[in-house]
Amino acid sequence: MDQSVVVRFSEITLKGKNRGRFESRMARNIAQHLRPLGDYALNRQHARMEVAGQGSLPLAMDVVSGLPGVANVSLAEKVPRDLAALTEACVNYMGRLLAARDDAAGRPPTFAVAVERKDKRYPLRSYEVAALLGQAIRDRFPHLTVNLTRPDLRVQVEILEHGALLFDEKRPGPGGLAVGSSGTAVCLMSGGIDSPVAAYQMMTRGVTVVHLNFHSYPFIGEQSREKVREIVRFLARYQPRSRLYIAPFADIQTAIRDRCPEPLRTILYRRMMNRVANVVAEREGALALVTGESVGQVASQTLENLRAIHATAALPVLQPLIGLAKPEIIDRARRVGTYAISIQPFPDCCTLFQPRHPETKADLKGVERAEALLPVDALVQASVAGLEITDYGPEYYPAGWQS
Repeated sequence: MDQSVVVRFSEITLKGKNRGRFESRMARNIAQHLRPLGDYALNRQHARMEVAGQGSLPLAMDVVSGLPGVANVSLAEKVPRDLAALTEACVNYMGRLLAARDDAAGRPPTFAVAVERKDKRYPLRSYEVAALLGQAIRDRFPHLTVNLTRPDLRVQVEILEHGALLFDEKRPGPGGLAVGSSGTAVCLMSGGIDSPVAAYQMMTRGVTVVHLNFHSYPFIGEQSREKVREIVRFLARYQPRSRLYIAPFADIQTAIRDRCPEPLRTILYRRMMNRVANVVAEREGALALVTGESVGQVASQTLENLRAIHATAALPVLQPLIGLAKPEIIDRARRVGTYAISIQPFPDCCTLFQPRHPETKADLKGVERAEALLPVDALVQASVAGLEITDYGPEYYPAGWQS
């Protein structure tokens, strides 16, 4: 059988004159993710990519189906498009589907045939071809019944200019845009549930995400650091190159605890994090910061406090979860695959020296007066000097890893 993985692109199809740039980025990402896994040949086509070669095609399908910018993927067989050969190929294809099926249901399976004419010059309409193919399948397998809405087995046909494709599914991808087509941003990665989802959301908008975590050793143990590394390694499933910065933060938190009003501690922590993030963003050529904040979720995320916190950001602060409730964020974390890691019971630095009665309506001038008690520049410089950097290549997780 002449098989390949057909990768259909998502929003790229909506682009105008710069469409080629988006398609090239998608092609490069696919190539980089597949390169460590085998010998694959990539054929770039109009709004899609064909993956063939000596590498495992089911493996390639698993990998590519998770990449931002992918609408869906299919493991397809190439067959002739003239009606007699196409009919024979469809009947044989159904035979293989039946042979691979576990009939635990104890009833004859149902089936459907769907046809899409990509080449509108084909002499028969899509529904006419589908009817003829469906009848041929019924003639060969009379125990089958037709169910066009929820069939047990589905044969899908795409009629192209120089042939046809047979496949049984269009496995959905994340959609969106290819990572790297929308610039770079630095995500403040806490290791909790929210920030990994925020990072993923930005990846699906084409943003290359650089991760920045703050670690308060020795007050917070090494398990917290390893948890963040595990999250970033997992998120490397979605972009070809990932970088994690870990910044020491204990000295900053100790200074804030010793010199500043207790209710403002968390706000002051976050303002200092932004200052370190500004430096990392400049190094990486990033155009924005990303956080996992949601309005009202915790005391530091009221509008007044968010204004006070982000006043120290030198770049736009993107907050993709800002209007979501916690159950919605948890559901997304499960779908992304980070939830099981995020709920590991290892605290992050923001839990250190938590105020008993945190401020919920911070006054910016009052926050700045409190911050004037700190040697801000020296603390930021010391944290930047202690940055640890870890790079990750694209990671592979098999189909079903979300569960």
